[in-house]
Amino acid sequence: MMNRILIHSVIIGIALGLTSCATIINTTTQSVEIVSEPQNARLTIDGKKFGITPQVVNIERGNNHVIKLELDGYEPYETQVTRKISAWYWSNILNGFILGGIFDYLNGSMYELLPGRMQIQLQEAKPQPPPPSKR
Repeated sequence: MMNRILIHSVIIGIALGLTSCATIINTTTQSVEIVSEPQNARLTIDGKKFGITPQVVNIERGNNHVIKLELDGYEPYETQVTRKISAWYWSNILNGFILGGIFDYLNGSMYELLPGRMQIQLQEAKPQPPPPSKR
């Protein structure tokens, strides 16, 4: 009798654990590596300062993010990290774990951010022409 209760408890525990598979596997944030050439560019993500490059940042999976790099003597660079539905989320849905799929949707863990690594070549700024002289 105790063995049956233990086996049923283990099966229920596994089933409940698998209902939010993307949350367990992906978590709600993702590490994204940002490297620039030259290094030491000021890094801004969604308008918030994150230091200088190179850097690995941990950002929320549930949203797209605007990445901006600035370095004196170089053109500002702006790009986007975009979210895509993760394979782990589809495994929830295809296995019938609808409750887990809903939970993964609500907390953003159903997404994967792309690209996961950025190698950015900054372009030198063009010299500004001198202002016109007054006669």
